[in-house]
Amino acid sequence: MTTMISEVYSAFKTAGIPEQEAKQAAEALSAENLATTNTVAENRRELSAEITESKQELSGQIVEVDRKLSGQITEVDKRLSGQIAEMDKKFTGQIAEVKQELLSKIAELRHEMTTELGKIKRGMNVMQWMLGLVLFAVALPILREIIVI
Repeated sequence: MTTMISEVYSAFKTAGIPEQEAKQAAEALSAENLATTNTVAENRRELSAEITESKQELSGQIVEVDRKLSGQITEVDKRLSGQIAEMDKKFTGQIAEVKQELLSKIAELRHEMTTELGKIKRGMNVMQWMLGLVLFAVALPILREIIVI
């Protein structure tokens, strides 16, 4: 006897279907169920193979995209590094110019202050000399009176 669904056979027999027809119907349903099970298993294998193939294809595409992006990132990094180096050079030059200007101005201010201090010292020397003359002029008559007395 071929494989059949016993519940279906029993149901057909209970319903009054002749034995041969009940067996054939149960065997047909069993074959259909087996075919469906086999179809599902085959579909699963095919789907699994398709998924594996798709994964491999996607992995390849991801690797390609990653390679392209890495190249682009490297290119952008090189450009930015070049631009940063140019800006650094430019700013370093500008800073050096400003520093030189400041040093020149400081030197000028020192020279001006030294000149002004020299003038002030000379003026103070003249004032001290004049003060000495004034004191001498004031003290001389006093001294004459003291000495004469």
